[in-house]
Amino acid sequence: MGGAGGAGGAGPEPPRGNTNINLGGAQDMGYFRRLLDDGIIPTSEDFEAAGFFAEHHTPLPEPDCGERVCVQAMLGVMGNLINGNNCTMLQIGLNSPIVADPGSRPPLNLSVVVDVSGSMRDAGKIDFVRQGLEQLIDALHDDDQVALITYSSDATVLFEMAALRDGRNQLRSLVRRIDAGGATNLFEGLESGFRQSLGAYDSGRQNRLILLSDGNPTAGITNTDAIMAMSRAFNSEGVGITSVGLGTDFNYELMRGLAEQGDGNYYFVEDAAAVDEVFSQEISYFTVPVAFDLELELSAGSDYRFVRAHGSSFWEDTADGGRLSVPSVFLAHRVSHDDVEPGGGRRGGGSALLIELMPDVTPDGREPGEARVAEITARFREPGSDRIVEAHVPVLYPGLPWEVRRQGFFDNRIVEKSFVMLNIYVGLVNAVDMWHLERDRAGAMGLILRLIAAVEDYEDSANEGEGDVDMQLDVELLDQLLALMRAQDDTEPDVSDMPEDPWPAD
Repeated sequence: MGGAGGAGGAGPEPPRGNTNINLGGAQDMGYFRRLLDDGIIPTSEDFEAAGFFAEHHTPLPEPDCGERVCVQAMLGVMGNLINGNNCTMLQIGLNSPIVADPGSRPPLNLSVVVDVSGSMRDAGKIDFVRQGLEQLIDALHDDDQVALITYSSDATVLFEMAALRDGRNQLRSLVRRIDAGGATNLFEGLESGFRQSLGAYDSGRQNRLILLSDGNPTAGITNTDAIMAMSRAFNSEGVGITSVGLGTDFNYELMRGLAEQGDGNYYFVEDAAAVDEVFSQEISYFTVPVAFDLELELSAGSDYRFVRAHGSSFWEDTADGGRLSVPSVFLAHRVSHDDVEPGGGRRGGGSALLIELMPDVTPDGREPGEARVAEITARFREPGSDRIVEAHVPVLYPGLPWEVRRQGFFDNRIVEKSFVMLNIYVGLVNAVDMWHLERDRAGAMGLILRLIAAVEDYEDSANEGEGDVDMQLDVELLDQLLALMRAQDDTEPDVSDMPEDPWPAD
């Protein structure tokens, strides 16, 4: 299956690479990990597919469609790793032949809005902020324009929007003197940052805002809907927002929602290693747009029905499938499964959109052949022009839809990893729901044990037997969750249906 080309004539030949593309939204599982470290079993509201998938690098097929964005559609069909039922999964990935180079990004108009309320003194959070902002200052170019705003009970513009060339040392000095105290007037701080960005708006620059916070709004306008509406008004003027959360007491949904609504990324900084990863690497790449006004549409084939999509909050279900619209997409920086930062950081893998479909289970007497699973249409606008690129990708299954081979069918070895990744995510959701909502402690722990066995079995044969670091770290996460469950409940796990061959595809 692989990539699909566009219409309208090819542009200039770009530098050849194979770079994954980021659709925005949550970019990590840092909040989940911090809860585990604090002895708290997360709920299914504390993490999402986009953040989990973004911590995995999937090496997509070569982007040979002749355009700056290629659509990769890959099919995997096998019994799922939770109960063995049919799992027909379609991976939609986007990649580019453009080599990711933060040095070639457009100049920035950047407002940095920092929470300095009293709670930022706890657990070294204000130290993380100072460290991160100094690294950000080092990474910015002389021609970038920057503003620095702090907020507690009130907002203060410490550094008016200006070119960094003549103000780098002054800005660094201001950052080193940041201290914490007072309430949390997030509305006023965010609005002040947006006004700095909008006042210097330049269509030839990336106009963005970074919001850092550790708490719920407690002063000024605290209503979440009002904060979102205010931010949306500035977003519609062309100012995007990326949010960074710290600690475990902040409004996760608000911080994530602001970023998603504002065409940006959401990060959680859980430790000093994450500070370096987010501020030194990720922020260098989220300012390199590769396409605007991206639209993806999926229609299930006549032999299948659409079930659900995982990996983007922008997805909207339709009568026969769904669609996704993203204002702009960016290059990701991670290049392999073992491209991992010190401390285990693995943000920057790019986005994965994983679609579950259900085959028609009513045999109709047909001979085996190619079943039409789905049709994908993609459109985007090229940066710097009004040219619209369009691609159509059919997805076929070489067999009868209702027949599932024990060892599975996978278009390639690439999609096997995504199949396992989806099963881990769904298994985590099911396990914590069983724990918190159904109070089925034995079932929750048994499910985690089944996942660990399957992931370890898959990982043994991954990458030509060399293993996969992403999956090794997933097992560590599952082990930590299981240990915490066992520490809180001495019920024996239910392993009555543990399969003898956890990953039959090998």
